[in-house]
Amino acid sequence: MNLCDLKRGKSAVVLKVTQDEAVRERLRALGVYTGAKIRLLKVSLFRRTFLLQAGSSKVALGREVAAGVRIWAT
Repeated sequence: MNLCDLKRGKSAVVLKVTQDEAVRERLRALGVYTGAKIRLLKVSLFRRTFLLQAGSSKVALGREVAAGVRIWAT
């Protein structure tokens, strides 16, 4: 399951980020890394943008980046 499959308001744990190194570093700095707990706050029309909370940060991800974040829904 990836972040695109998560329902709004639900929480998950990040299993793996399958993007290139630059994107992984950026996400790690924002609090999205293996083992991090995240919660999906909002989804845009047609599920193109995802707003999530990772720790105390709010992060907006496009569909391509969100598709590379593997999660385990809790």
